[in-house]
Amino acid sequence: MTSIEVFISYHQKDEDFREELEKHLASLRREQTIISWSDRKIVAGQEFKGEINKYLNQAGLILLLVSPDFIASEYHWTVEVTRALEQNAAEKASVIPVLLRYADWETPPIDELSPLPRNREPIKSWNDRDKAFLEVIKGIREAIAQLLASPNYSPPQQTPQELDDRQYQVTRLINEADRLREGKKFEEAVLIYKAVLSLHPNSVLAHKNLGIALYYQGKFDEAIASFRKALQIDPNYTDAHNALGNALSAQGKLDEAIASFRKALQIDPNYPNAHNNLGIALYYQDKFDEAIASFRKVLQIDPNYPNAHNNLGSALKNQGKLEEAIAELEIAVRLDPSSTLYRKNLENYKNKKKGF
Repeated sequence: MTSIEVFISYHQKDEDFREELEKHLASLRREQTIISWSDRKIVAGQEFKGEINKYLNQAGLILLLVSPDFIASEYHWTVEVTRALEQNAAEKASVIPVLLRYADWETPPIDELSPLPRNREPIKSWNDRDKAFLEVIKGIREAIAQLLASPNYSPPQQTPQELDDRQYQVTRLINEADRLREGKKFEEAVLIYKAVLSLHPNSVLAHKNLGIALYYQGKFDEAIASFRKALQIDPNYTDAHNALGNALSAQGKLDEAIASFRKALQIDPNYPNAHNNLGIALYYQDKFDEAIASFRKVLQIDPNYPNAHNNLGSALKNQGKLEEAIAELEIAVRLDPSSTLYRKNLENYKNKKKGF
């Protein structure tokens, strides 16, 4: 099915409404029915008006989020509304006013458009705003079906150069988001990964790395959804199986986590991180023999993996094998002398051996 590009025109004072609408559009994005865009997708270095004009011109559906501020805005009224209506008149796009707040919107040039919700009651006036947005989504689905059935509608065709430019932009943005994530600027990274996915909804790398950024924000449900989306696109993406396992472990869903790690290892039996993470999950289930086997497998693949030596030492200590545990911790400390955790564990094991 063709994905319809949706342009959302709104006033900044209605940002909370736009965010709610984006949440309700998630099912359409997940189905790849739409790709949604608003000026929040513009990132540093992109020319503001040029980006807006580009996306207005290629949108198949344009949503005008109507409020008193939107109507009072000279820019929105003379630029975005005018361009939207030109696209509508040329049958290149459908334009739908979405009534957010009470406003005198039934004036030219948008008074002839059919608004949502259909009862013409603005969303703010509804006791249940979720119900109001559901009515909007139903109307959008119908508009998309009509648009696709129209003999005059044809999705904008991109030239090879435009496709290359988009791929270059996707790669550049992912690299920028990765840099921010590695610098622990997770909120900024998440915004850019989401901008990437508005350009390329099937980027498994963007879905996976978005999940990692969300994971480090403690947003485990959202992270899991991102990893699962990556795996819907590429079921053999070992990094996504491993990352999904970590997020499930963080929620205490150890059986599901173990299944994810084992799936990663089924695809790549020599994946040390997955063996290590599998061992940790088994350790937390008190399955020390199996955990030890997993940590030893890591060290067969990579003998210089300090965390695996540390984890193996912990599992051996829980079996009362203090001599072997101390030996593993000494290797971990030698490989990573800066780790206070490894030094502390080694000290504790030596004290326990002395009977302290």
